[in-house]
Amino acid sequence: MDNQQFPVENLEAFDEDVRLVSPIRTTLLERIVRMWIQLSGPNAQQFGISIEEKELFRRSRLLSALFFLFVVVILLTIPTAIPVPTYWVPIGILFFLGLVSLILNRGKHITGSGVVCILAIEATLVILFVILPDGIRNSNIPDFDFFILPVLIAGILLPRAFLPFLAIAHILIIVAIFSLLPHDPILTQEILVNQKGLAYSELSDAITIQIVGTTIAWLSSKSVDRALLRASRAEELAAARERLNKQAQQILAQKERLEYGITILKEAQARFANGDYKARAKLSQNELVPLATSFNLMAERLTRVVHVEHEYKRLEQAVEYFLQAQDSFSQETSGDVFRPTGTLLDRMYPLLKRYRMLRHLTVRSNATVEQVRTHLSQQKAQFSQLDTDLSSIHSWVISYTDTTRQSRSMLNDMLKTPYGHPPRVSPSSPENFEILIKRVEAAQQHCTQANELNRQCSMDVKLLGQWLTGIPS
Repeated sequence: MDNQQFPVENLEAFDEDVRLVSPIRTTLLERIVRMWIQLSGPNAQQFGISIEEKELFRRSRLLSALFFLFVVVILLTIPTAIPVPTYWVPIGILFFLGLVSLILNRGKHITGSGVVCILAIEATLVILFVILPDGIRNSNIPDFDFFILPVLIAGILLPRAFLPFLAIAHILIIVAIFSLLPHDPILTQEILVNQKGLAYSELSDAITIQIVGTTIAWLSSKSVDRALLRASRAEELAAARERLNKQAQQILAQKERLEYGITILKEAQARFANGDYKARAKLSQNELVPLATSFNLMAERLTRVVHVEHEYKRLEQAVEYFLQAQDSFSQETSGDVFRPTGTLLDRMYPLLKRYRMLRHLTVRSNATVEQVRTHLSQQKAQFSQLDTDLSSIHSWVISYTDTTRQSRSMLNDMLKTPYGHPPRVSPSSPENFEILIKRVEAAQQHCTQANELNRQCSMDVKLLGQWLTGIPS
């Protein structure tokens, strides 16, 4: 009964106990049983854990046992069929219907397999009565009691609702067989003499067995169902207790994890509130992981905001330093008021210094260029004066040359003339020579001044070139 109620668990416990008693024989028997169950029934994995599934599993294993009994019965009846060939018909029907029932059982059609199994027994019994060569005899009357076997089998294989209909069907079959089949003369004589012609007395035992057997099968099936229900409820209660224990353990473990997570979050929050912006809540495999993730994300964003604020202050200070440096450069004050701040404006300060130097050089270059332009203007005036003096000297030289030529011509004429006086030629006077000398001296002085101005211009240009070369790139 226990194995029927708890087929999987109890079978394992039974196997374990048998292994402890006789390991070798139990192992061989266990292998044979498992092979037969695999051949004649469905896999245990196909059944669920509900009471209905457990009942189906129980019936499936009982069917597997009945199939084994079918094999045994067939093997035992084969010798009787050798001298009486008509016995092969019920043996073949039993084998065929038993095989159909086995196939249905393997396909998890448990109720259909049970119905076919009962039909196989009933068909075998009916055919055995039909093939009797001399009809029904006194020795065959007790064979009607075999119809109780399908009832008993139905009590453990089929639902209780089948039992009354099966009993009624058996009674009708018994009456029909007894009424339709011929009777042996001895049986007829016995009914007339002993039973006063009432044939019911011969069938009363079989009918009574059917009624009593059906009632017992009904009560047995009902008690089995109640036992299964109680066992299922006990199992459910035990499973519920186990679930409650597991839930209590899970709740306790969850409480510990929650307390640990809350502690970690509090510590991280306190550190972050005290200025430690690198504080993070490190949690894993905890219910508060999403909250820790949100806190870490919030801390990361706040850290970025603080960093941006710090950079903004540095940039603001750098701009202030830069403006002060620009004011100092504009006012031409000495000293370097700019201080590096580590921002991008530090790159602007060299440009500002270069701008200041360029500005200073531009002012100095403008002054130098203006001075060069003045010297060039003066040099131009000196050259103009020198040109005028040279033109005057050139005119005087030409006039002096012409006068000298005329004087020579007049001298020749005078030498050719024997008489008379030489002509009066007025060569250049000493005043003209003094003027000429003064002009030559003035021209020399102008050349000297022009050379000096040229030297000063070259120096200024060279100095300007040095300034421009010294400009930082």
